[in-house]
Amino acid sequence: MSGMTLSENPEPIASSRHSWGDDTSLVQTVVETLEAATGQPSESLAPLHHYVDVDALETVFGPRPNGVGRSVAGQISFTVAEHEVVVESDGRVLVRSDE
Repeated sequence: MSGMTLSENPEPIASSRHSWGDDTSLVQTVVETLEAATGQPSESLAPLHHYVDVDALETVFGPRPNGVGRSVAGQISFTVAEHEVVVESDGRVLVRSDE
């Protein structure tokens, strides 16, 4: 590997934590975090479902229909408008520059 090192993920330019018991959906938390990262209103970005299956995102990490939390751990990442969005199973949402 001749002097090559793996770089760590850059610091997020915006982050938030979604609360599963809140009235706000995970998708809304992602959109609000993207707005903070880009400085643009959500209306100026393409709808989130153009980048990720929003129903699957809610289903994978959200509570079951009976309200019981899921025991899944992990993250889902996707790119929106030159930004990497990372949604973690604990509700943390990170947005990093994709450059």
